[in-house]
Amino acid sequence: MARISLGVLLFSLLSCLAIFAPGCRADFPPPEVTEPGIVVLPEPLDRGAPGRVLVSGLDPGSTVSGSFDGKPIFFFAHKGNLVGLFGADIMIEPGGHPLSVQWGPDPGQRRTITVTVKDKSYGVRDIKVPQSQVDLSPSDLARTQREREQTTRALGTQSPLRLWSGEFIEPVPGRINSSFGRQTRLNGVLNARPHAGADYLVAEGTPVKAPADGKVILAGDHFFAGNSVYVDHGQGLISMFFHLSRIDALEGQEIKKGDVLGLVGKTGRVTGAHLHYGLYINGARIDPPVFRQMTASLYAD
Repeated sequence: MARISLGVLLFSLLSCLAIFAPGCRADFPPPEVTEPGIVVLPEPLDRGAPGRVLVSGLDPGSTVSGSFDGKPIFFFAHKGNLVGLFGADIMIEPGGHPLSVQWGPDPGQRRTITVTVKDKSYGVRDIKVPQSQVDLSPSDLARTQREREQTTRALGTQSPLRLWSGEFIEPVPGRINSSFGRQTRLNGVLNARPHAGADYLVAEGTPVKAPADGKVILAGDHFFAGNSVYVDHGQGLISMFFHLSRIDALEGQEIKKGDVLGLVGKTGRVTGAHLHYGLYINGARIDPPVFRQMTASLYAD
């Protein structure tokens, strides 16, 4: 049997201890950092359009956060990935805008990419209304300011949980006679603010159905929008329905996809009976029919 000297044994022992001693560095390779796959769809993105960011390679239960152009993105598990929805507001400047995704506490677990937003011409519409609905009286002006505060609070709702699932449905049947994004020439004067919803030309009294599950966060009669209902679908997604002849939903009510929110009417500043349907994602005004198409694609087999 080979004989090992005491000195060799001591040297070997001290060498092993030195590897783990404080201040001593072992030549072990650093642990690999797994970076997820991140895909933005569509790219480029029209102004006024919704988008989605898909994060793959992480456990579906992982905590992921993000932002687009300074507005938060909330994520949910879907088909083995994590999905976050965002929107390019109708008034956003065309060009590159930052989108960031954070999947861990370390600064290295963050990636920022540039999303290109394209300009898009939505056209101009002409509307004639009584001049008293343009040049407001002091009392009407005070009323609209109070109502703006109410709607601003409602549109700032960011419930942490996603309340909706599956493809969105149309709130009413019928055609769109004034599309999202058009500028309005009101009594001959061009308004700088574009039309932030889609107008459906349907008969007065037609039931207006919730496009998805959610919770009613505001319902009432407003100067411009008439009888209105705002629905929180969770994670910053808000839908709104204007000019109703009757409101059937109550504030605080939890609603399911297809529930009747009210009836089509011609209340507020309108020229005839129709439904104005609007959608916001964390403050970004987006095209409702395009969003519905995106949910259909998301849930397609």
